[in-house]
Amino acid sequence: MARTPEFFSDVKLDGLPLAAYRKEPAAIRDRNLLKDFLEYTHIRLGLLAPYDESYPLIEPRELLPSFDKNFSEYNHLPSFSMIAFNRALSYQEEIFQFDLLHPPGEGKRRSVREDLDKIVPHLDRDIRSVFKQQLSARDITELAHYEELLGFLVHMDRAHVVARDEAGDFRLLGVYASFPSDLDTELKVLGRRLGKFKKLDSASYEREREFVYQFLMELYGFPIASERRTSGALFARRLSRLKEQYLIKVLGASDRTITSLSGFEQKRYPLVEKIALIPLSPGLAEAHPHLQEGGFYVDPQRRVVILKVTYQQHKYNRYNVLEDRAMSIVRQEIIHPYHGGRESNLNILKDTKRTLKELTDIVRGEHTGSITYRRSDLITSTKTHEERLKFLSAWLAKNQRRLGTYGQETFEATKKVLNSYLSQRDYREVFAKHRELHHEVVHRLAYLNQVLQLQPLEKLAQPGKRQPGLGPSRRLALAVAFLEENQDQLPYFYPDLFEKCCHLFDQILHYPYFKKLLGKESPPASSFRRRVWEILVRGQELMAEMRKQHGWIAREASRGTPFPIVVSDPRQPSSPKPA
Repeated sequence: MARTPEFFSDVKLDGLPLAAYRKEPAAIRDRNLLKDFLEYTHIRLGLLAPYDESYPLIEPRELLPSFDKNFSEYNHLPSFSMIAFNRALSYQEEIFQFDLLHPPGEGKRRSVREDLDKIVPHLDRDIRSVFKQQLSARDITELAHYEELLGFLVHMDRAHVVARDEAGDFRLLGVYASFPSDLDTELKVLGRRLGKFKKLDSASYEREREFVYQFLMELYGFPIASERRTSGALFARRLSRLKEQYLIKVLGASDRTITSLSGFEQKRYPLVEKIALIPLSPGLAEAHPHLQEGGFYVDPQRRVVILKVTYQQHKYNRYNVLEDRAMSIVRQEIIHPYHGGRESNLNILKDTKRTLKELTDIVRGEHTGSITYRRSDLITSTKTHEERLKFLSAWLAKNQRRLGTYGQETFEATKKVLNSYLSQRDYREVFAKHRELHHEVVHRLAYLNQVLQLQPLEKLAQPGKRQPGLGPSRRLALAVAFLEENQDQLPYFYPDLFEKCCHLFDQILHYPYFKKLLGKESPPASSFRRRVWEILVRGQELMAEMRKQHGWIAREASRGTPFPIVVSDPRQPSSPKPA
């Protein structure tokens, strides 16, 4: 494209124009400067250079955790993986395989041709001659030539390696790298640590494996997907354990998203960032005219912007009602395509109005977009009721965490939109035809409704959270009040959520003072202690009664009498059995 060289033409790094780093001898020694240099270079070559009217833009939803698997392969578009180390390489001692490149200035001077010859066999035959002709006289280890070389590296199916040379400058020092990934061991160790897998219990392994697998991958910003992304995630995990300072970057042929895993700060998890070309919705574009006025659009006609999203990982907590929250969004930025400035005052991914508008379009069959249903079926339309129900099921599964945090008012608005469709009498025959799908959507809504009901208890029971004026006794009193208020509904909760409710209340009882009081055979003499003791006994009585009732309800459900749900089945006043 003729205009591609203009992108980021006004960007400055450490006081120098970006173009200055494409000329020798503008060496890079600072790791953060390297990260910025690679970011702009990868956006230019990986996303902007191939952009045209047919370019597959990323829907904003695809950047929301949990990440969907991509079904389309765009092998004609650039893709790559790379790793940068904040140190020099020690070839034999490295824990992965790659072909080593040598700067011309090393003790034994090696010809540039020798480095070129290590790359040529890994390129397609039809571009080898162009590669030799274009770079035959260049020192390809010098980052001044990195952008030019990247035009060829994006056709290589393995990673390239950046590290420091003997003088401390960052250089391209490796190609055709394979990231090691011991998925089996990592999966089993994490599953046991989370309490999901039990030794010699294949049934629990089979039941919980997918949850653990998805949680593991999401911690590193990926779905369960290609080997390139899986190996990148697991190698980052291994390097973090070794206290390495590294940067892994991956652009897949399917997801069209540059994912960065930055372990430069040596924290438990790398900093996860994603960059993609996305289209802004008409409403969002109209609400923020300064984007067009300020030149933030890559393509004004399609309202295309460069969106960068930064995430934060969360340690697994079995006391969370929705325990699959491995990652959340902490920052969203639109990157200016010319001067690189950042617009961070837009809420593109977590906008409640946009969420409800999208849901309304889905139930009306007017939504244009795609979503992954059960990790195997790509739904690209909502015209038929079957497609609409599948889309709603996948949409609820993907957005349940956000709906849970938006607040009761937003959730009630969500229920109203969904009920207007799921309880529509005119669709009785259609829903009867797709009974299982209809029940599946109803189940997801009912489940989410119960999750929100448990949130007050979850906040009281979270270990380590101390709030002024909310000591252990106050937490206990509020928890028992919650049980009393909801004792008629809680036994009808889905089995896993009822068990979670029991765990949450037990967590409150673990306070040593409460344990000591419960160990007494008679009420304490002190009026305050007696009052606490009475609340403890009342809480235990309530839980015992509800456990007994829940057990009876569960037995009835196994005989065909279902649990109550949020909306009614148009064919009969029953609900789907709990999953």
